[in-house]
Amino acid sequence: MINELSIVIPSLNEEKNIPNLLSEIQSSLSLSKIKYEVIIIDDFSENKLEDVIEESKNIKVIRNDVNLGQTKSIQIGIENSKYRFICTLDGDGQNPPKEILKLLNYFNDNFNSTDAVVGYRKNRQDKLSRKILSKTGNFIVGKITRTKFKDLGCSLKIFKKVDSNYFQLSGDIHRIFNILLYKNGLSVKEIGVEHFPRKFGETNYSYRRILPVIVDAVLIYLTNGFQKSSRYVLGKISFIFLTLSTIFLILSLYQKYSLDRYVIQNPLFLLFLMSFFISVQIFVSIVITFFLENTKK
Repeated sequence: MINELSIVIPSLNEEKNIPNLLSEIQSSLSLSKIKYEVIIIDDFSENKLEDVIEESKNIKVIRNDVNLGQTKSIQIGIENSKYRFICTLDGDGQNPPKEILKLLNYFNDNFNSTDAVVGYRKNRQDKLSRKILSKTGNFIVGKITRTKFKDLGCSLKIFKKVDSNYFQLSGDIHRIFNILLYKNGLSVKEIGVEHFPRKFGETNYSYRRILPVIVDAVLIYLTNGFQKSSRYVLGKISFIFLTLSTIFLILSLYQKYSLDRYVIQNPLFLLFLMSFFISVQIFVSIVITFFLENTKK
């Protein structure tokens, strides 16, 4: 039974949305007997949240000295939480706080068989382009990781803080946190939640976020949840060299067909070969290590 809950809210330039969000959290959770705290991580917003929010015994604001990103902000919130159960929620107010109770009730009804309850947006109130990007990313990541979550991008989640290894978060891993938990053997349940249009401000989401998420998904599949941080770093390095090799190849081919320059003697082509083989070598070493470790189990 969940009697205590730490609500972690990462925020970037959400000073117009946060006050109303806090009011809704208070009114929603006042209907229950749960003891809770709210930890807001201000990710170096242009306007300090401390100027619009009054801290209290159950509301804490932590301001990052520089912009660290949403994933790292969530990490900081988890590290500063005092309760065993964590709820994550975006600061834009699109997930109504009353839905926290829906997740709590489901968790408590299935307490012995559940480690995490995550939401999926039933009637998503976003632009069509964003919904298409999100569904595309969901499909690709699902195929890579062999999982079937409906909505990886929904920020509303409740989970047990059971092992610090799960919460050494990097990159854009918060966007596939469901998979991270699942791949570590936790029981993750997904239920439908409401979704409202954004009232103030603009989203920070863009198509550029999809590729890093896909890379993170590949690394989760290979490294079994980032428990081997060295493999995670090597995977990132391998991807960087692969990206560079692609750029060098395109440039060398462009020079060949537009400038009639001989490819083999082109320094760009040599850089392509070097970058590509470095990327392949690193990737192969990760895969060999992965299979050797699993063979020993």
